Amino acid sequence: MPSREWNGVERRETSRLLVALAVKLEHGEGWTRDVSASGVFFTTQGSFFPGAPVRFVLELEHVDPAGVVPVACEGKVVRVEPRPQAIGLAVHICSYEFGGRQSWDGIP
Repeated sequence: MPSREWNGVERRETSRLLVALAVKLEHGEGWTRDVSASGVFFTTQGSFFPGAPVRFVLELEHVDPAGVVPVACEGKVVRVEPRPQAIGLAVHICSYEFGGRQSWDGIP
């Protein structure tokens, strides 16, 4: 059985950027801690479990003078971390639409 202890080897596929972006979900909202090309970690409220599909919109500010640029994402929950007043979700991004203006139930 493989050891789950930290062995000093980074297993992530891509580099992470520490950035706080607004996240809009079908039933809530939150804030990112970090983002990469293949995933995101954010805090929010609600009930999630590893393996669950999740749809959300990342709101990019200051990249377009006309306003916030939404990035509509679909992903899969990889890890759930209980927090004192929220939960942390590590999500693998399966697909995204940069500047997407699509509408989901509850997501503008």
